[in-house]
Amino acid sequence: MYGNLLKTLAIATLVCIMTACSVPDTIMENGAITLKGDAVTLHLISAPRAVIHADGSFVVDGKSIAVTPAERALLVRYYQSVHAVYETGVAMGKAGVDMAAKAVTAAASSSTDKAAADVSGRVASLSQDICKDTAAIKAVQDQLAAQLDAFKPYAFIVSASDVTGCQTDAKD
Repeated sequence: MYGNLLKTLAIATLVCIMTACSVPDTIMENGAITLKGDAVTLHLISAPRAVIHADGSFVVDGKSIAVTPAERALLVRYYQSVHAVYETGVAMGKAGVDMAAKAVTAAASSSTDKAAADVSGRVASLSQDICKDTAAIKAVQDQLAAQLDAFKPYAFIVSASDVTGCQTDAKD
């Protein structure tokens, strides 16, 4: 139990540390998706860099892509789903800090196991939330690929196996 908890705590602490630095707010899919401020950047070796802004604007290789209102709404949902992963990561980092504080406080009492179990449950719930957000990214990605030709090169960044793997890992 504590091995997985410590692994999750280490990841959460790293996310917390990263949010205070000048690095991207969120890095996903081995760097293929990054969030920095109001922009999600898609990085692939096989395609030019693409940027989705919070307002739904879409830029590929430095050129603005014309989008319909429906496509813009999907692009906004994509941005929001990536941003939700960031927000959940921050919450996990805070839970990790909370766990460390409770562990120090509980060290002198017999409540150490209860404190660890409470935070562990919160982290497990947040892990499930990240999986839901990842599934939302996949769903929007699929819709964008079907509707927006300029998005097709980025249609495979989040795969069904990524979502399944996330759900499996979150259960452990």
